[in-house]
Amino acid sequence: MSQETIAGSVTCDSEEVRAGQNDERLSATPPNRWILQLAGAGLAICVGTAVTFHYTTRGVLARAAAAADGGAVLTAKAVDPMRDVVSLEHGMGVYAANCATCHGPGGLGDGPQAASLIPRPRNFSGGAFKVGTTRSGLPTDDDLAAAIRHGMLPAMMPPWPQLSDGEVKSLALAVRHLAVDGRVADKLRRDPSFPREKAEAMAHGALDSGPVIVLPPRPPTLDLARGKMFYETNCAACHDPDGRGKLRDDLVDNDENPITARDLTSGVFKGGDSPDDIAMRIVRGIPGSPMPGIPTITGEDLWSTVAYVKTLAKPASAATSAK
Repeated sequence: MSQETIAGSVTCDSEEVRAGQNDERLSATPPNRWILQLAGAGLAICVGTAVTFHYTTRGVLARAAAAADGGAVLTAKAVDPMRDVVSLEHGMGVYAANCATCHGPGGLGDGPQAASLIPRPRNFSGGAFKVGTTRSGLPTDDDLAAAIRHGMLPAMMPPWPQLSDGEVKSLALAVRHLAVDGRVADKLRRDPSFPREKAEAMAHGALDSGPVIVLPPRPPTLDLARGKMFYETNCAACHDPDGRGKLRDDLVDNDENPITARDLTSGVFKGGDSPDDIAMRIVRGIPGSPMPGIPTITGEDLWSTVAYVKTLAKPASAATSAK
């Protein structure tokens, strides 16, 4: 036998030996090993699916419960913790977000939307606030808050029922601050050498709210004929004898912007439509507008005129069709 034949025989024998050893190891492997591995993989998939389902459905169920409960869960997460804080800093933030587009960042009535509005937005530093309960200077904080809350309809300033009490009170602080700060800045711009402390004292003297007007007591009976006479003598020149305010086209505000008299027949009274609101407009006037105050009016004339003015207001459909 040649050496190649002997070597080939040895090689074949060795390969057969190794193959036999591999067969022995395979036969020695427990038959359920693969079953256990497959079971483990299946269990992992089930656990992963269950976890995903749990967290997914928990969010869905939470949203459903919130909707069923009036959105209480989601609302609780969305509540701004600053809403109830009353501070100047808070008010300036609310002002920048909601008011500066019309009134301007400094409260000077020069916001980006101001030019398109009639009447123009209020310049706080001028101190001529249309509604309030004081004779001069700024309204009280309560007056400012009421104007913010209820708006200045039918002018372009809308009501703000969505603001919290904390936001409204903070806005009142911001408006007061901007009024004084604007007055001081104007003084120092015109006279840079003027002492700032003195300018601030002057601004507060001109703009602080002062005492509230006390309306005359109401008489036990109201005389509509007397109220009509007072109205025709003192009010009809601007508001027209029928209260529509359409005849005058030469009225301007304190900044020389065109302005129209209130259409009393619409039933929409700037500053409120209660008898006290209307009486305050007559006694105090509307600063910044052509309407003067009549501080010396008697109680009989005042309340009779208020009653007569209320009779001029027509239902919305009648007022609309009359225009």
